[in-house]
Amino acid sequence: MSLKQTYMYGAVFALLIALANYTVQFAINEWITYGALLYPFTFLMSDILSERYTKQETLKVVRVGVVLAIVPTLLVADGRIAFASIVTFLLIQQFDVVIFHALKKKFEKLWWLRNNGSTLTSQLFDTALFFTLAFGGTMPTSMLVKLIIGDYLVKVALALLDTPFFYLFAIKLQNKTLRKHL
Repeated sequence: MSLKQTYMYGAVFALLIALANYTVQFAINEWITYGALLYPFTFLMSDILSERYTKQETLKVVRVGVVLAIVPTLLVADGRIAFASIVTFLLIQQFDVVIFHALKKKFEKLWWLRNNGSTLTSQLFDTALFFTLAFGGTMPTSMLVKLIIGDYLVKVALALLDTPFFYLFAIKLQNKTLRKHL
């Protein structure tokens, strides 16, 4: 992966993070925030990158994305949300990339398993950590638990719905590109 690609992909991560951090402040209902609709795209993106590039290259993009997201996140989100988001993104996206590559190595042909397995596992930890850091102690525990459950269920649905997009961008187009170069 070129340096230009690393920063370009990192900028996309930063944009998604900042938008999700801004929109997480607005509830759709007592179970879901608008951030729940945007943030899952970061997992799809890291999985597509993980399919195409090495673990080290994808981790580098994640780290660049975090650095690029700091200032915009501080501008659009409350300090506590910004802190929770940056910490959670850095830790959990790396976790996602590691799980993805472990599943890819063990189950090479099961592309859907590495896509969904890494995402669903990572998003569970992501959701619990983010909401606990961002809103823990600021609202009743029952409301916090509802937000965690609602947010995670949306992420599960979106992860399953994005499976065809993963296949298209990571598997189908990748195979077409490889055949073209042979």
